[in-house]
Amino acid sequence: MLNSPLREEPRNQRAHVIPIKPESSLLNWLENKGRIITRDVHEPDFQDGEEEINSLMGGEDGIGYDLDDDDDDIGIAED
Repeated sequence: MLNSPLREEPRNQRAHVIPIKPESSLLNWLENKGRIITRDVHEPDFQDGEEEINSLMGGEDGIGYDLDDDDDDIGIAED
């Protein structure tokens, strides 16, 4: 392999280290190489969701519920 990112170094010698620029960071390098894209900050608006939940939880659906019905009259058949 002529262009391998890995290469073998002898143990008794120090490895060659690529010097980095002190003003650069990993994020800047990724952005400059086109490997990372900054995303727009989007703050979700939770007020809309609260209004939808309140409209769903409203008791004006036309169905009469018996709040005192606790199913005491259901018997369990024993074999």
